[in-house]
Amino acid sequence: MAASYEKREKITVLSIDGGGIRGIIPGTILAFLESKLQELDGPKARIADYFDIVAGTSTGGLVTTMITAPGKEGRPMFAAKDINDFYFKHLPKIFPQNR
Repeated sequence: MAASYEKREKITVLSIDGGGIRGIIPGTILAFLESKLQELDGPKARIADYFDIVAGTSTGGLVTTMITAPGKEGRPMFAAKDINDFYFKHLPKIFPQNR
């Protein structure tokens, strides 16, 4: 375990499943959760602020990257509300349909 975690009682983990286009499901849930956190802690609050570890598999990894990748000032580049818009805009490129 990393030294910074040894003295803590618990570590918070967010795990996001894969599932192709079903990434809109965690996108919807995370957007709702983040909006509630922003009501409590202000408009700059992001999901990544509340977890020590964020991990995902397949499309969950894409969501994880979106909500944790640093942008300006080292803050997450995307808000959770941006996830579904990203999926709908880039759906054909990310999940091409075999015809």
